[in-house]
Amino acid sequence: MIPLTFTTPRTARYLSLGEPGPAIEHVWVCLHGHDQPVGDLAEQLRNLDTPERLLVLPEALSRYELPPTEEGELRTGAAWFAPDSLLTDFDDLGVYLDALTNEVLAACPPATPLTILGYGHGAAAACRWLAGNGVEYTRLIMYAPVFPANIDRRATLVALPERPVLVVSTTTDTYTPEAAGEGLMQDLLDVGLSAQQRLVDAGPLPLASLGASAEA
Repeated sequence: MIPLTFTTPRTARYLSLGEPGPAIEHVWVCLHGHDQPVGDLAEQLRNLDTPERLLVLPEALSRYELPPTEEGELRTGAAWFAPDSLLTDFDDLGVYLDALTNEVLAACPPATPLTILGYGHGAAAACRWLAGNGVEYTRLIMYAPVFPANIDRRATLVALPERPVLVVSTTTDTYTPEAAGEGLMQDLLDVGLSAQQRLVDAGPLPLASLGASAEA
């Protein structure tokens, strides 16, 4: 049997903390991690929810059911890519995220700064997306980043535009030990990108750790 592909329209979902409009001064597009409901990432980013900042949280296209909470609440997870369909998944997420981001920016003042934040696998997805140069962005933030072994991290990073990169690491994440963050930092510097790393505790991210408090 030979796997074949067929392109079909999809209905994607996303959360928006704030509404696009003339009062928006900063737009953030935030990509969730593997098995992470979009609402959980929104909770971690609640300190960023200010009147002048618009947070857009797309949900990956491959949705599936997660085990319910102890209270019996149903949950949905989503994945940006599958190990046996990486190239087509990267193409799909690029088309999806380009279209969504451009639509949001079109409703905001011209030249509104755009920050991209990726959490866990969302960091790898963000890098693959931005390596395609589909949108003009101001900076990239990778929070507890995870690059699966079947994604060539160095080749992905070298294709990124020359924009500032911030790596946010937490010592409480068992799947992203600090050593992995150090390896990523070395790769970023080796390919010539301007990169910084900050350590944070688990829970809602403080504005200072993301440089958001310095936005002007």
